Amino acid sequence: MSVTVRRTVVALSSVASFTLVVWVVRVIPWSWLPDDGGERLALGTGVGAVVATLVPFVLSSWTPPDTPAAHSQPQRITQIADAADNAVIEQSGGAGTPSPTTPAASLVQRARGRGRSRIRQTR
Repeated sequence: MSVTVRRTVVALSSVASFTLVVWVVRVIPWSWLPDDGGERLALGTGVGAVVATLVPFVLSSWTPPDTPAAHSQPQRITQIADAADNAVIEQSGGAGTPSPTTPAASLVQRARGRGRSRIRQTR
């Protein structure tokens, strides 16, 4: 379930709990509640507000907080290699394809080969 749907469920649960508490206090005739309708409504509204405030706290573990972007700052990748004779160097600066989180300016690959060495560099 997405975070937006979870937050919507929490908000609707908060409103529903407020409405339910106000309705229960207004309808059920308990002896300890005030007899006047206005006082009973004020009591139901106050208790309903407290319950409706507690519902998001109870459900907060179910809705994770927003996570910042994984790569808010571009990463800098630097790879340096030196090959001689029959050496093989393979340098890869990521998944092999450019991505929006790793701009081309943040990748530096340097290789120097001598003799029959082979060098393969991929982004």
